[in-house]
Amino acid sequence: MNGAASQSDEIRPSTVHRAYGRGAGGYDAFVGMIPGYRTHLRVSASRMGLGDGHGLRLLDIGCGTGVSTEALLTTVRGAEVVAVDASAEMLAVARRKNWSPRVSFVHTKLETLTEAGVDGPFDGIFASYLVSNLPDAEHGLRRLLSLLRPGAPLAVHDYAVGGTRGRARWMTAGWSYLVPMAAARWGVADLARYRLRRVAGAGGPEQMVHRMERAGFDDVRVQTVGGTQQHLVHTFLGRRADEPDVVGERHARSSALAAAGWRPGGAPAPEPAAEPVEQAEPVEPGGPEDPGYARELPEDVHEDPAGTEHDGDADTAADRAAGSGTDTDTDADTDTGSGTDRDGDTGGATGADDPGTDHATGTDRPAGPDAAETDRPRGHGATRAGLAAADDEPPTPPTGTPKV
Repeated sequence: MNGAASQSDEIRPSTVHRAYGRGAGGYDAFVGMIPGYRTHLRVSASRMGLGDGHGLRLLDIGCGTGVSTEALLTTVRGAEVVAVDASAEMLAVARRKNWSPRVSFVHTKLETLTEAGVDGPFDGIFASYLVSNLPDAEHGLRRLLSLLRPGAPLAVHDYAVGGTRGRARWMTAGWSYLVPMAAARWGVADLARYRLRRVAGAGGPEQMVHRMERAGFDDVRVQTVGGTQQHLVHTFLGRRADEPDVVGERHARSSALAAAGWRPGGAPAPEPAAEPVEQAEPVEPGGPEDPGYARELPEDVHEDPAGTEHDGDADTAADRAAGSGTDTDTDADTDTGSGTDRDGDTGGATGADDPGTDHATGTDRPAGPDAAETDRPRGHGATRAGLAAADDEPPTPPTGTPKV
């Protein structure tokens, strides 16, 4: 193959959605064996704090094969969801699943949403493994900000690998397990290699927080997830600011957002006086149990035991949660396992700030990265110094395999 042809086949930010399209048929099976994959998506969706979601209109940008869509329907049960992806092949897998009538799928990139008939305002946006795949993350974040109602949240569910230890864990686990498994189970090992390198070079959680702040988001926060993905996968939250009216007062949030419990600055809705109750132990800011903008994480959002989280029928779970009554998914997408939105198939591009895709599977996988590592990112603000200090820590050998 000559140099020109080789260059044309190289995966780039503008063509990464094509690579995902090549592997669409095997993607669900590949990610379906990753412990915590679907659970972590539900955690991030819950952290938006949108309550039961009745009357809300949400955007799932970079929906891929629909696992992030299922997470939204499970945690924000009454919402209308517009699910968008740049890969026609990934969407074809998603559409074969059974969905609530409140879900609609649209094939387009982030840059061409308006042309495809997708317009705001939305009461919340969920971006799973998308922002890390955009050619210009800040530009993409500003576009997402413009689609939100005043006061509405964005949840970015993505990789961020910071510090010497984090990068060492990521690269060792990736090259020893992820890439070989991608070749054996997914069929697009070149995409796994591409994502592995981009994750390693994209910067840690604090860099993502800075991007969101520069894009104009308020109240930016970061929380990690639990299990083997702790300190590798994060929820990044930001809000569109309430906009002042002509007399300098704040516009009220939409009635739907208010009904979901949103108040300026994240304060909970006032409740009738109640008998004093014993306070629970405080939750560590930025840790796996941090509920983000929610007052608490739902009881049904929990860490699944390793090896038991198979997404062979993800859409039926969504149907149950959404009350669609069409809990009969037996088509080809179910045998592909659990796929969630792979990195960046929306926007068709993979960004310079890419922290990677989640693609690791197999029952014989090592137990996972050390969940007790000390360079864990914490809540934004008080712990920026702690995030930065992680860069100075010596590397330690990884004990398991992160998903990519």
